[in-house]
Amino acid sequence: MAIRLTDRQVIAAASDRPFTNIVSAPGSGKTTVAAERFGYLAFQRAADRRGVLGLSFNRAAVAELGSRITARWGKPTIQLPNMVTTFDDLHVRLMHHLIDRGHIRWPGDHSSVEVLDDYRGKPGFRFLGATSWKRIAICDEFGKVVSSSLQLATPKDGIGVAANHRTVLAEGLASHEDVRSILRSAIPLDGVVDAIERWIGSNFRHIIVDEIYDADVLDLWMLGKAGSVETHLTLVGDPWQALYEWRGATPEKVQTLIDGFPFHQYEQPESFRFRGEQMPELARTLRTGAAVTIPRRTSDVVDVALARRWVDLWNVGDNVLPLAFRSVGNAIDGMLNLLLDEVSRRKLGRDSFGKQAACVILGIDPGELALVQASVLNPVLQAMHNGASADRVLNLLRDVALNLGAKRRPSRLPGQGEPDRRSEVEALSRRLRRDDLILGLTVHQAKGREWPRVGVALSAKDEQRLAAGLHKLEPEDCVLYVALTRAREECVSLGDMRQLQLTDK
Repeated sequence: MAIRLTDRQVIAAASDRPFTNIVSAPGSGKTTVAAERFGYLAFQRAADRRGVLGLSFNRAAVAELGSRITARWGKPTIQLPNMVTTFDDLHVRLMHHLIDRGHIRWPGDHSSVEVLDDYRGKPGFRFLGATSWKRIAICDEFGKVVSSSLQLATPKDGIGVAANHRTVLAEGLASHEDVRSILRSAIPLDGVVDAIERWIGSNFRHIIVDEIYDADVLDLWMLGKAGSVETHLTLVGDPWQALYEWRGATPEKVQTLIDGFPFHQYEQPESFRFRGEQMPELARTLRTGAAVTIPRRTSDVVDVALARRWVDLWNVGDNVLPLAFRSVGNAIDGMLNLLLDEVSRRKLGRDSFGKQAACVILGIDPGELALVQASVLNPVLQAMHNGASADRVLNLLRDVALNLGAKRRPSRLPGQGEPDRRSEVEALSRRLRRDDLILGLTVHQAKGREWPRVGVALSAKDEQRLAAGLHKLEPEDCVLYVALTRAREECVSLGDMRQLQLTDK
């Protein structure tokens, strides 16, 4: 596949510097440059038979990078000794290497561990409130993996009972969070650092990291160790677009890695995304830290709506169909998610977000669900079309749960739970009757994507931040920056329709 690169892109992609830092503005072709550099390095093998490793932080980003590389350079380019994968997968490979070398010992003497995204569906997995104690796997002083406890500062899902956690570990299971914890706790043990350095240094001569500002302390430590054993590094990213603080990202510490090696910086300021008058000027102004004002419009003039949280998207206009109501925390949430999934697939051709979690909590096999979902949920959707009350819809959902494969009928929720779910059913019913729906996404889901016209749900605090000017590496400012730079032609502010209705009254 032939592509056209700017002079700046060519110089960065073909740099022979061992430590390269490529700073890419939105729409500047970051992934294109990363893919071009990967292929360039992969074909510069000479006598060094080690591979090139491409890393990013989620599967979608890895899939996109891999597809760009194969389209440009051919599928063998990403086959061993080269590799394109996630940091989580790299952690798992390193952990298995340490198990093979005897530095880590797993309960039950497992030599291979199955790693899950989380423990949903396992006994003891539940919502844990702030100040609760969550079980986390660590290595003890002898290298044995044990269950420890961590007091939460903020609410999270997880296993809170030691016996439940020990059971899943003894079965040869782990979560990605546990793997990171195990590696962090293993680092001080005798021989571990040397084993990690040898593994990285013997397998990879160059590592390319996409979205470096999403790296956490463990990721940055590993990259530092790679650089110290003559594995060269290319960092690609933008300090204005660091979003993954929920994963433990420490974008402010990236500079420490950069300062530790002779990195040469290549700026990619030219954006190919923005058109017209508003967007080029808005993008430039945001990066200067100057005050900006976003024009307010209604959701019927945009192609997509973005917000920090799913709940905010349900209040910016009934033509906006978000892909989730909330995080799936119980059985009725799971059923509501599957109902939303049926609507979103019919209306937008898109799966709901959190569908996998819904299946886990309900105990439904996704393959079997696909065979019956439409027919089982049709009566519920028909009742909504006919104006059934939200209570009636919720009861129907509970009645058909077993027909979808759920293990039990969902129970009523205490307190405000039922009124909140009734409101969600009413919001979905209004959208079910419309033929002009547009997609609603959180900013995290929208990162790396673009549309002609974008509406962003801005709160009063957001507008205050914009009036004061944004700053790179500030988490809240980065969320705003990413949201406001997804549009090619026009970006507008979407007000909360509930507030607008109160104002009209």
